[in-house]
Amino acid sequence: MQNQYNFTWTKEEDDIAAWDKFLKNDPRGHSQQVSHYLRSFTKYPFFNYDFLIVKTNQDKIIGGIGVLIFGIPYFKVLVALNGPIISMGHEIIFDDIIEQFLGKAKKNKAFYCQLKAPLLKKLDRSYSQYALWGFKKDSLFYSGEKGRKLSFIGGTKGFKCIRIEYREDISPYKNIWNGFNKNTKRNIKKAYSNKLELKYARTTQEVNEAYEIIKLVAKYQNYRLRPWSKMRSFLMDMIQDNLCIVPCCYSEGVMIGALIEFDIGRRLNYVYGGVLRNSQDLKVGHFLHNEMLKYSIERRYELYDLGVMGNEGVYQFKRGFGARKVEFENTRHWILNSFKQNLLLKSKRIIK
Repeated sequence: MQNQYNFTWTKEEDDIAAWDKFLKNDPRGHSQQVSHYLRSFTKYPFFNYDFLIVKTNQDKIIGGIGVLIFGIPYFKVLVALNGPIISMGHEIIFDDIIEQFLGKAKKNKAFYCQLKAPLLKKLDRSYSQYALWGFKKDSLFYSGEKGRKLSFIGGTKGFKCIRIEYREDISPYKNIWNGFNKNTKRNIKKAYSNKLELKYARTTQEVNEAYEIIKLVAKYQNYRLRPWSKMRSFLMDMIQDNLCIVPCCYSEGVMIGALIEFDIGRRLNYVYGGVLRNSQDLKVGHFLHNEMLKYSIERRYELYDLGVMGNEGVYQFKRGFGARKVEFENTRHWILNSFKQNLLLKSKRIIK
């Protein structure tokens, strides 16, 4: 294997930029593997990161994994969120990357490591270009125990996606429209009758305004978001590198709703969104997501990922668009030093 591929751990800027470009353009790319996301954790104490990049002998990136390393000396943890990423046709390197991941943990004297792989829970070949699948149970991945012990960090669990087909007998949007339920169709029509306007936040001030709306909604729905001070450079760098868009809805010149969408892996991935409470009757959410479907079609993307997070009301909203849930395999973890793990278990500070 080593004769066909080159495995390199790196933090060189040129290598990381090439990794991000690979993630954007490969359908299996994932937002939680992009360098901006992993680097955003360094806003907090004791966090670091590293990247394993795998290239062919022709110097082409075909896979890799980004990892988070955190903790104090002698009490370190290694985590990978929705990695490894491997281009179709090169799945043979999967176990080699897992071996490298475990070796990295041991080299850093980590007592625990955790990996959430973008590996389909159930075989579905129609999604095979967007996720790994079909590895046998003797794979090194399955040597880890199911589940995660870390209570505060984990990879996304899969997709909540709308497929976009390009056929000769029907337009891609019309085909999607046919998959909406009656309520969603009615709300989209109502939204466009309200003369809403779409603009994209690009300046720091505009993105901050959009994020504040999203934070308000998070507060109402009782979930936490990072403060703007820890998100500003992350989001602005993502936008600058064409890895993120922030579509905003205006009514009579006032911003009343916004989404944050990652543009990675040849698809849009909805991350956060919010609508001012006094504007909900305008059907802003339906308007914005409908516009993002049009955006996806313009770029000939074949998938729109509405994300798997949310309460029952959010799930109903997504189902109205005909979104289908596609689950990833359970997180796997390895306890490399049970004494240290048990010590922290008793402290109840980091480990459940």
